[in-house]
Amino acid sequence: MKKRLRWLLGLLLAAVLFLWAFSWGLGIWTIDWDKPTPFMEGDVEKISYVDGKLVANLNQYRIDYLSIDEMPPHLVKAFVAIEDHRFYNHGGIDLFGLGRAVLVNVRTRDIAQGGSSITQQLARNLFLNLDQKMVRKLAEMSIALQLERKYDKDEILEMYINQVNFGAGNWGVSKAAAAYFDKSVDDLTIGESALLAGLVQAPNYYAPVKDWDRAITRQRYVLNRMVEYGYITSEEAAAEVYQGQN
Repeated sequence: MKKRLRWLLGLLLAAVLFLWAFSWGLGIWTIDWDKPTPFMEGDVEKISYVDGKLVANLNQYRIDYLSIDEMPPHLVKAFVAIEDHRFYNHGGIDLFGLGRAVLVNVRTRDIAQGGSSITQQLARNLFLNLDQKMVRKLAEMSIALQLERKYDKDEILEMYINQVNFGAGNWGVSKAAAAYFDKSVDDLTIGESALLAGLVQAPNYYAPVKDWDRAITRQRYVLNRMVEYGYITSEEAAAEVYQGQN
């Protein structure tokens, strides 16, 4: 009995040490915060700082960076509602979302869902690439934990919204607002914000320049999620379905 107990305690200690090391990068994905660089070959050439925030320097596109204070609150809520509604309640990895994605992928025998939190997506966009490989997924999780340790939630959201792909060559919400609505970000309505937030799951599929009806269908879904999580009322959602075609 004592031997089994020592064995179990040893396993527990090893697991704790592994998780601690994993959250710091295992010496493989440890970030040099003074000179952060991508870990995998992709679109990002290097990483710079803007007001202390990490910004990817893409091969083809320049990012117009905005602070989260310059974004309307409903824009931020739209992203949280559709991309990671438990964002403010997890430490970088949404275990519930990850577990659901694993079950779906096992059932479909394909990578149908990724289960990535907003922080994981930011980690991928900055440091990694889009390869659907286990190594990339583990790196994404490890870097997400490091990002959560260094930045607060609003800073992570700010970096994410500024750098995500909105389709048609529009990286970052500033360029997307100008391209799709000919507006600055602070002038975006709830409906326009919902449409933009809906694009990032599959930007080249949902982009209005590709298929307007598809973009509006996705927008309705985002608005419904905002209602579900209490960000807007059902009446506001019904009034905000965008009708005009760009």
